[in-house]
Amino acid sequence: MNKKLIIYIAVFVAVVGLMMYLEYNKPKPIDWRQSYSSHDKIPYGSYVLSKEIPKIFPEKKIQFIENKTVAANLSDFYDIENSVYFILQNYNSLSQADQNELLEFVKNGNDVFLITNNLPKNFRDSLNCEDDFLFMLPDENSFSSIKYCLSNASFGKKDYYFSKNKDLDFFSKIDTANTTILGYFEANNSQKINFIKQSYGEGNFYINLCPKAFSNYYLLNDSTYSYSINCINYIDKNKIFWDEYKKSINLPPESILSHIFNNPPLYWAWIILLIAGVLYLLFFGKRTQRIIPIIKPLQNTSVEFTQTIGNLYFNNHQHNDLIAKKIKYFLFFVKEKYFLNIEKIDSEFGELLHLKSGVVRNVIDNIVFLINKNKDTAYTTEADLREVNSAIDAFYHAIK
Repeated sequence: MNKKLIIYIAVFVAVVGLMMYLEYNKPKPIDWRQSYSSHDKIPYGSYVLSKEIPKIFPEKKIQFIENKTVAANLSDFYDIENSVYFILQNYNSLSQADQNELLEFVKNGNDVFLITNNLPKNFRDSLNCEDDFLFMLPDENSFSSIKYCLSNASFGKKDYYFSKNKDLDFFSKIDTANTTILGYFEANNSQKINFIKQSYGEGNFYINLCPKAFSNYYLLNDSTYSYSINCINYIDKNKIFWDEYKKSINLPPESILSHIFNNPPLYWAWIILLIAGVLYLLFFGKRTQRIIPIIKPLQNTSVEFTQTIGNLYFNNHQHNDLIAKKIKYFLFFVKEKYFLNIEKIDSEFGELLHLKSGVVRNVIDNIVFLINKNKDTAYTTEADLREVNSAIDAFYHAIK
């Protein structure tokens, strides 16, 4: 092998190997997605919180719900008591069925601890509250100056600063008769409520609009750690349902059928569709015969054709031809119907035609005379044509 070629191959392999080594060992970029999953150790996951809660509440039973929606999980239990449903999410991912089940869950004496950037519609309507967000120019210093506080004096008068939190959501309306303000933030020289407790039926809703404060990033920060810990200390139920359904960034995508089976409205729609399909196959699945089209019979246009040809000859004054054809067709008719010899048209022919047809002799004699008259005539008139036509027509009328 050529020595230079070997050198080139070696250099190429060395360069590719070096590139692969550098690519493999380069630091991975930080994943700033907001999953809030207990499985994710990314900045905005909730792995740290999921490990801290059992330490904070060693006497409570904590159940992580990963394979069921809220509605599917609660429908499995009929007598849930002294429980709290803990939901930490970025934006509202609760279906209509989930929201209805949670409202019924709280009405029966349980609690919901909801941490989200966006309040579900059913909750806004049922709890008579509204949420909004504060817009600020994207300046890091402006967000670093926003102060978060908890209203409970037992937590101390500590201020919290979440420098990377640019989601400034707050309650623009609350039901003052049933709501306790638990926390707020200060921006633009005004206080914005972002943490409330609201009674509903026999239970309570705890709603916090700052989910980033409960993430790994701020729980590993000494200056902000106590904010989320103090917030969850409001949980006073013996059992905690932690909603973990489809939150991890590492989970495989949900199949269409799994999504249908995990949502009761879609599940029942699927059942109805299957039943309708079976009924259709039973009653309409048989092959049906197509409609047989009505085919109109062909019209007999012989008369019209004959009239047209006759008019053509007549208009062109070809009386000779018309007379010849009239005589020819008449003799053919007589031959076929009465079996007479038409080679010689004379009195004997007239006598035989009279006997077989029953037509009076003078009509037949007139026809025989006219045939012989026009047989070898080179010139005929319209009067001759009319005379021949009338004589033959008289014969046809007589035999009817």
